[in-house]
Amino acid sequence: MTRRQYGQFCGLAMGLDVVGERWTLLIVRELMAGPKRYSDLLEALDGIGTSLLASRLRQLEDAEVVLKRRLPKPSASLVYQLTESGRELSRALLPLALWGVRHQTHAPKQPDDMFRAEWPLVFIAQLIDGDVTRDARYTYRFHIDGSSATIRLRDGEVSVTESDADDPDGDVDVDITMDAATIVDVSAGRLSLTEAVTDGRIVFDGNASAAALLVEALPERITIDSGLIDQT
Repeated sequence: MTRRQYGQFCGLAMGLDVVGERWTLLIVRELMAGPKRYSDLLEALDGIGTSLLASRLRQLEDAEVVLKRRLPKPSASLVYQLTESGRELSRALLPLALWGVRHQTHAPKQPDDMFRAEWPLVFIAQLIDGDVTRDARYTYRFHIDGSSATIRLRDGEVSVTESDADDPDGDVDVDITMDAATIVDVSAGRLSLTEAVTDGRIVFDGNASAAALLVEALPERITIDSGLIDQT
């Protein structure tokens, strides 16, 4: 099938030629947390269908946004991951995600709405000030509406992974509990971090120094400007 293109000599139009179709940017969002198997993507993107997912992945590979590789043994699984171009695209998605929570999330989450803690955290992780966390080696496990994900700080690098709240993990320094409405309000700038903690909407359990460092490394109140791409 021939893909439709805008036929416009414009950066936005040419970018949308690659990523403007349904599900494509959500595939990029999934890979922001690191390499994933085809089955992982299919599970996270409920409703996409196997043939459409395969088609979208081929398109992203052709555009050099995504690459496929085989993990070393004993896993030896085929995984998809973002290229440097894909990682650049993921950073450009932060302002769009912040715009979405600011202007499109006034209605509460419905019971049948899918939600994974990993989804907001891959964007929150981009707001962490690397200068503040340069020497930090802490692990934070977030529990949000029955879903869990982990942010790891390692010498200025930040990574996000899905995690199971029922599995003990001795590596976790701080457990952080909130509901989806709270992370939406904080991400939209309608609620500051201090207000959320003071009101008991965000609860920290664990290493107090690690918790304080994370609060210091995040904007007190998130704004659209927080997500602007650094041009330096």
